[in-house]
Amino acid sequence: MRDNLSGRDVARLGDKTDHGGAIIEAASDLSHRGVAVALDKHLTECPKCGGTYPIIATSARKHRGVKVASIGDMTACGARIIGSEA
Repeated sequence: MRDNLSGRDVARLGDKTDHGGAIIEAASDLSHRGVAVALDKHLTECPKCGGTYPIIATSARKHRGVKVASIGDMTACGARIIGSEA
């Protein structure tokens, strides 16, 4: 599923970050290709920074009033979501 404005794919549970971590929290009522979609402030784990950090979603697309996270969005520790195929 792509964001119509940015053309970027949505971020999903398990997608990787460029710090070697992954998305560990996602919506229970929104999925793409059978995998839960991550939203703004959902958590990622970061082995580089040593903790869990929220996603800072930038998409105009929203689910129940909350921004949908996309590939390329950042986390609070500065990691970039790169997806599961990267």
